[in-house]
Amino acid sequence: MDRKDLLKWIRQNDSGVIEHFPPFDARTELDGIIRDRRHEIDEDAYLMFVSIRALLRKDGMASCESDLEAGQIMALLKP
Repeated sequence: MDRKDLLKWIRQNDSGVIEHFPPFDARTELDGIIRDRRHEIDEDAYLMFVSIRALLRKDGMASCESDLEAGQIMALLKP
């Protein structure tokens, strides 16, 4: 799936991304960040980012590439 198709799918099913592709440890990691008060964080944006990243990795994208691509997709999703 290319970026254009992925963006279209996410815009149509934004909550579906988080429901279908969350990494198993995403909530635990998020809770740790919040508990330790290391950073201010938007929980929904974080879960969306890690879900998009997981989807990209599932499709075979390398770790560093999926982080960059997920960040770019998140930026394009902003109104």
